[in-house]
Amino acid sequence: MEKIKVYLINGFLGSGKTTTLLKCMEYFKGKNKKYAIILNELGETNIEKHLFKEESLYELLNGCVCCSIKEDLRSTLNDLTVTLHKENIEIVLLEGTGVANPCEIMETFSEQRYRDNFEVVERICLIDSLHFTEYTSIFSSSKEVRQLQKEQIENGTVLVLNKIDQLSSKLAVEKVEKRIRKINPDAPLLHSNYGHGVTAYLEKQEGTKIKDQSISHHHHHHHIKAMKIVQTTPMTKSELRDYLKNNQDKLLRAKGTIKNSDDHSWYHFQYASGLLEWQKVKEYLPDRKGEIILIGEKLPEKVIL
Repeated sequence: MEKIKVYLINGFLGSGKTTTLLKCMEYFKGKNKKYAIILNELGETNIEKHLFKEESLYELLNGCVCCSIKEDLRSTLNDLTVTLHKENIEIVLLEGTGVANPCEIMETFSEQRYRDNFEVVERICLIDSLHFTEYTSIFSSSKEVRQLQKEQIENGTVLVLNKIDQLSSKLAVEKVEKRIRKINPDAPLLHSNYGHGVTAYLEKQEGTKIKDQSISHHHHHHHIKAMKIVQTTPMTKSELRDYLKNNQDKLLRAKGTIKNSDDHSWYHFQYASGLLEWQKVKEYLPDRKGEIILIGEKLPEKVIL
């Protein structure tokens, strides 16, 4: 029986994983491949669930596919093993959190009960071009963040230097590439914006030998936490931006769904690397409260918005 191909998509917070996942979904749809999605989120809420309507979606919340949540991954794979042949699933797309280490995921898939049904074919690592130097500098990041970046990159079978247009010059690109190659000298390195080029790479790899699946050691990273804030009153985009900027020394990432007091419409927003993006919600959301997810290392016990 042919094994289910697994594509792991990882990378640090705000590197473009979900955008790349959506492109992979469209790619496999175009090839008439049946796939399932495993989404892992820090915190108890998946803010981006609206992007995966009518998809075969499995959620892993409150963790990073390691430590306590590792058992949840096993439970999900057990469910998939039962249904994958009934539903003719051929592909699994697994997006880890921004603080997930792929070696923990690989250890689970290497267990005999899953090895018979699943085969990890690629570990796609997204890298934020503009902030990679900052995240790996001893002067501007913590030891924990630097270690996470190192673990994610050295375990990638293909590296995606994303948001490449935000680098100011060819020299800046070369400096980032040099740093990356000190961590992982061998994996293919793609230049990309919004995950473009990843599916073209996957197309070229079809039918080739599966990559070396050796993994590096895993370090725990308990200091990076997620916190949910319930929005009880509407706010403007500028008020949200000011709040996030005022707390950016504590934040690595933020996202959520809020009600805008200017037009009383709902918006999904993403905040990473000091940049705020938001998009109007198309579906009707009656009688709900806004939710903001903050991810960082120095988050207080209580946040007042």
